[in-house]
Amino acid sequence: MIAGVPVIERADLLSTELNYVMSVEDDLKLIRQVLTARSVPVAPETFDSTDASVLFNDLVAIRQALFQFSRGNFDFDVTGRDICSSALKALQANLRHLSWQAEQIGKGDFSQRVEFMGEFSTSFNSMAKQLERLLNDFRSAEERWSLAVQCSRDGIVDVNIDERTAWYSDSFMQMMRYSPADIPQDLHWTTMVHPDDSDQAEVLTTILKPGGVLRPFSEEFRLRTGLGNYLWVLLRGMPVRSENVRRFIAVVSDISAHKETEETLMRRAMYDNLTGLPNRYLLNDRLKQVAANSERSGRPFIFMMFDLDTFKEVNDLYGHTMGDSVLVELAKRLNVKLRSTDTVARIGGDEFVAVYPCEPGTERATTETILQRFYDSLQPPVMLGDVAYQIHSSVGVAFFPKHTQDLAVLFEHADTAMYKAKKKGKNQYVIYDLDTKDRACCVCK
Repeated sequence: MIAGVPVIERADLLSTELNYVMSVEDDLKLIRQVLTARSVPVAPETFDSTDASVLFNDLVAIRQALFQFSRGNFDFDVTGRDICSSALKALQANLRHLSWQAEQIGKGDFSQRVEFMGEFSTSFNSMAKQLERLLNDFRSAEERWSLAVQCSRDGIVDVNIDERTAWYSDSFMQMMRYSPADIPQDLHWTTMVHPDDSDQAEVLTTILKPGGVLRPFSEEFRLRTGLGNYLWVLLRGMPVRSENVRRFIAVVSDISAHKETEETLMRRAMYDNLTGLPNRYLLNDRLKQVAANSERSGRPFIFMMFDLDTFKEVNDLYGHTMGDSVLVELAKRLNVKLRSTDTVARIGGDEFVAVYPCEPGTERATTETILQRFYDSLQPPVMLGDVAYQIHSSVGVAFFPKHTQDLAVLFEHADTAMYKAKKKGKNQYVIYDLDTKDRACCVCK
């Protein structure tokens, strides 16, 4: 005996339990076959009892229902009997209603709530609330964006590069003086850029071409307006992240006033306020450039220093206002027939400087030609009220690199020659000579 049970009875009991387990495994295999098969299997011959037939038919009905549900079809006739049929019809009704509620949410009705299906209801309702919050946040952001665009004085441009289209804000159209019919639609903005600003606007060409790399950018250049003039703008762009569409948003700011102020400050820093000629600061910068070019090319340049004769008498007799008029007139006459490579500057008081590049070996001949033209221009008198005042000027000349390659020393040589010219009388010029044998020439008869 084992635990009080005879050995024979224990063996019968194990045999019965083994048969039961095997039967359950066969049934589970059949259930799995019914639920997963693409076609309804034929019931086995051993499956002929009434209960087994009912179970088999119910399983087939469940499989067919789940297949229809998975395809979104909730309007078919449910087969099966009793509890199975009722459960499937209840599930069908719930899913049909749930599908309708999801459709309403898709249309923007977030008041829909599910009060059935247990824990699923909680998840569905939570999803609906979250979608509603997201939509409200999006609407708020869209409203803020719309208000910002309307209130901003900057222009906004939304560019779809792949479709070659752009949206322009009203402020952009007003700023650039364009109408919807006039604004370029082909995104060839480079045709609107000032020719001198093509390098700064290169970013547009790079980004707008097919396959161009999108990146943030900020550039200043001039754009042609609808009136034909040019406007200084600051263009700042930022790519819009998207998987399928390449776009960027650009903000266009009118910086004309800023540029005008910047230019005014630059002119004050680098140009003489009275005559408009370069001042000493800008002259030094240009001298360095001309000297560097001379060393590379071997072309010398002529350095002249001009001083008005008897200028103190003008201020004493007629006042500083009249003296300023004489200085302005002298500056105009010095500017006669200047080349782009020439420079005339006022370095202070009644002192002016001129720089003239020339060909090697022609320094003296070129000097005589330039000064003859200059003194000819001084012949017409300047009217100081009712008085005709005759301008006279003394000039000192030095050559680079013949006399020196040191710019500071070049100034000294020209200054020395100018004061020697002043001692010789009015309208005289002296060319500095390394042998101290300065040569003077009076060109005013």
